[in-house]
Amino acid sequence: MTNNNTALQVTNFNFYGDELIALKDNTTGEIYTSINSVLRGIGFSNKDQIRKRREKWINDVVISKGVVKFNIPTQEVVAKNDTTLFDEKDTYCISQHKLPLALAKINITPKMKQNQSALASKLELYQDKCADVLASVFLDNKTTDQITMQPILDTLNIFTKTVNDTLLLLNERMSKLEESQEQVKKSLPKKRFSYWSSKMFPKYQLLMDYFEIPTGKNGILYQELYKEFHNMYPDIEINQVVDDYCYDNGLDSCFTLDAIEHDKTVRKLFESLVDGLLEKYDLISENVTVREKTIFDD
Repeated sequence: MTNNNTALQVTNFNFYGDELIALKDNTTGEIYTSINSVLRGIGFSNKDQIRKRREKWINDVVISKGVVKFNIPTQEVVAKNDTTLFDEKDTYCISQHKLPLALAKINITPKMKQNQSALASKLELYQDKCADVLASVFLDNKTTDQITMQPILDTLNIFTKTVNDTLLLLNERMSKLEESQEQVKKSLPKKRFSYWSSKMFPKYQLLMDYFEIPTGKNGILYQELYKEFHNMYPDIEINQVVDDYCYDNGLDSCFTLDAIEHDKTVRKLFESLVDGLLEKYDLISENVTVREKTIFDD
C-alpha cells in the first residue's frame, strides 16, 4: 500500500548508535519506521538478506496489516560539488504496533549466536527496546538525545543501586565476621608452652645474654643455632624437617622449633648442641666474664 499523504512527519532518531527513521502519519496518529533501516541496524548488510526478510514481513498475514509504503525524502543523492541533495523514495515502513511481532519472528538460532554473535546481541536489543523508543519519538516533544540516553541512565541507576546495596551487605558481613573472629580469639585458651620449650627457654636466654642479643630478637640466636646444627649434622636438613611437620599436621607454615621438637631424633641432637654451647662458654655458672666472642669460636 502506498501513502502519499503530505501530513507526514519524518525524522531521524539515534537508537544505541544506529540511525533510524521515524514517521508519524498525522491523519491517523500512527508511528512507523523504515523496515530497511531497522534490518540494517540489526546487522543485515547483504541486500538479498534485507529483501528476503522484508518480503516475509510484507507477505505475513498479520504483520502486513502494519506495513505501509511511504514516499519519503532521502539524502542519498550527492551532487558533483559534494552538495547533498534531497530525493524522494518509496520506502516500506512498519508500524510501532507490528514491529515487536515482526522482530520476534526473526529467530535467534544457536548457529546465529555462534557465527554471528554481534548480530544476535543487536537483534535482542531491537526486540527488547526498539518499539518503545520508536513510540516515544513524537511523544511529549522528547528530543532524540533524551530518547537515546534515558534507557542508559535507567540502567546506570539500577547498576549503581545494586553496587551500593552489595557494598553495604559486604560491609555488614565483614563487620560480623570480624566480631566473630574476636569472640573466637577471646574464647580460645592461651597457648601453653610444652615441657621441652619450657626447659629450653632458660638456655636460650643464657646464650642471648652472653652474646648481648637484645630482648625480643630471639630469631638472631635461633638462626645461628640452625647454621651450627647444619654444620654439625649436614645429613639432616632442617627445612625438610619443617616441611614434614607441616605435611603431617596439615599446616601451611610453622615455627622451626615446633618442627624440631616434633622429631625426636632432631630434638635430641638440637638440645645436645645447645648444651654443648653452654658448657663451652661455661654459662652454667653464675659468673660469666667472657664477652667479645662469636657464638661459634673454638
